[in-house]
Amino acid sequence: MEKHGLIRSYYQYGKNNLFLSSIESNPSTLHKSNIYDLNKYQKVYQFLNSPFLLQKDTLYKCYSSMKKLFFEDYSYMPETYIYPEEKNIINLKFKNYKLDLHNLWLVKPTNNYGGSGVNILYSLENIQMNRYIITKYIKDVNLIKDKKYDLRLYVLITGLTPLRIYFYREGLVRIATEKYSLNISSLGNKYIHLTNMVINKASKKYIHPSTSNDENSNLWNIQMYKTFLKKFNIQWEDIRKNIKDIIIKSIISIYKNLTEENEKSKVDDQSFYEILGFDILITNEFIPILSEINYVPEMLMSNNFDKKIKSNLFADTLNLIGMFPFSRKNDNSLKNKFKYDEFDNDNFNNALCELYRPRGNYELIFPTKETIKQYYKYFLNISEVNKKFWEKISDV
Repeated sequence: MEKHGLIRSYYQYGKNNLFLSSIESNPSTLHKSNIYDLNKYQKVYQFLNSPFLLQKDTLYKCYSSMKKLFFEDYSYMPETYIYPEEKNIINLKFKNYKLDLHNLWLVKPTNNYGGSGVNILYSLENIQMNRYIITKYIKDVNLIKDKKYDLRLYVLITGLTPLRIYFYREGLVRIATEKYSLNISSLGNKYIHLTNMVINKASKKYIHPSTSNDENSNLWNIQMYKTFLKKFNIQWEDIRKNIKDIIIKSIISIYKNLTEENEKSKVDDQSFYEILGFDILITNEFIPILSEINYVPEMLMSNNFDKKIKSNLFADTLNLIGMFPFSRKNDNSLKNKFKYDEFDNDNFNNALCELYRPRGNYELIFPTKETIKQYYKYFLNISEVNKKFWEKISDV
C-alpha cells in the first residue's frame, strides 16, 4: 500500500493520498489540523459537519423543514418528536400515554448506532436520556420467513459543488433472529424488533451466511431479495426507484447545511467523499420507509459474504473518486494548496471527467437529465456551479 501512496492514517495528513476515518468533521477541530494543506491529489473520507447533520434528531429536523414546504413529497419517514427541542409537545402528547399495540412508539438516542439504546416507549418517566427522539413504530412490515428485516443500502457522494450522488446496486438484507410478534410480552425482545446485525449476531439463533445464496441465514444479498419479491409479483426495480427518490430528497434536505460549512471553513469539497448507509424498512404494501442514515456504515468483513459485497464496494469507490498517485520523493504536487473556489475550472472539469470513470456497481442517480428536471424544485438555493454543471449534463 505505501509504495503506491495509499496509506490508512488516523493522525497526520502529511503527503498521503487517502485518509479513512481520519477526520473529525466538526468545524471547530479543523483550525487545529493541517486540513487546509490538502491538495488535489488527496482524498479524505467524510464531509464537514455530516456526522452532526445525520444524527437522528438533526436529520429529522431537515426532513421536517422540507416537509413543511413539500408536504406530499416528503412523506418517507415516520412521525417523530425531538427532545428537548419539542419538550412541551412531547409532554402534552404523551402525558397520559399507556402502552397500546395500535399506537406503538420507539425511543432512540440521537447519536448512538447499531441499535444501542433503542427501546419501546412505555412512559416518559422511564426515559433516562438527555437527548432523544420518539418516533412512530412501523409495525405493518413485510416479513421474511415470519421475521422482520430491513435493507442496508450504500450511497456515495463524491462532491458537493457540483453535487454528485451514486447508488450502489448491491446491498444487505438484514433479518431478525426471532419471529415477529406484537404481543406485549415480546415488545422488549430486541431479537424480534431490531434488525441491526450488531445485536442479532449475539443471538444463539443467528445463522451466518455460508454461501452467497443461503436462504436460511440472517443476511441476504439483493439478488436473493429479488427472488423473494417475485413470490409477491413485486419487482425490485419498482422498490429501488422509490428508494432512489428517498436518497436524493434526503441529501437535498441537508445539502444547504453541508455546503455552507465548506464555504465557511474555506475547504474545497473535491478533496472529500463519503459513503452513507441508508437503512430502509419495507411495509406490507412494499413501500420503503427511511429508518436512518449511517454516516459511518459498518465495513467489517466477518465472512466471505460480507467480503464480496464490501470489498467490491470499496474498490468501486476508489475508482470513482479518482485516486491519482504522486511521487512522495517529489513534493511539486503539494505546492498549490487546494482551497475553496466556487468557479475553479479544474474542479468543474474533474467533476465532468468523473462521470466517465468506471463505476462498477455504482449508478449515478443525481444529476442526470431526468433527475435534474424531477428534483430541481427542491433546491432552495441553486449555486452557479450546479446550474453550469446541469447544463453540461443536458448537453451530453
